[in-house]
Amino acid sequence: MWLNYIATELHKNFISSFRKGNWLPNTVNSKQLVYERVLPRLEFIDQKLDRKNYLVNNRFSAPDAYLFVITNWIRRLEYGFDKLFSLESFDKNMRKRSAVGRVLKQEGKAHSLQDESN
Repeated sequence: MWLNYIATELHKNFISSFRKGNWLPNTVNSKQLVYERVLPRLEFIDQKLDRKNYLVNNRFSAPDAYLFVITNWIRRLEYGFDKLFSLESFDKNMRKRSAVGRVLKQEGKAHSLQDESN
């Protein structure tokens, strides 16, 4: 259930129709439109995570890895975690996992979100 929710309600709604190639928003307007679409969905997950570290039975599972991709996009797009205290805590806890640290180090710095054609 959580994998489906993250894929269809979060991942899909982070996609900006204004962007070519990398689908994350790259203009002020597209960034705001995406934020307006994803915020209610992020609030839903934030409520479900209240006082829990993980989505399913409070144990790490595949949906948590996928949700971390989303919280990483929140940081990357500089949306912040205002009022999303459980999601922020989740993101911080995920970053403490040794496997996450290794992957982030291996992947290196994220590519630019700026549209090079502008």
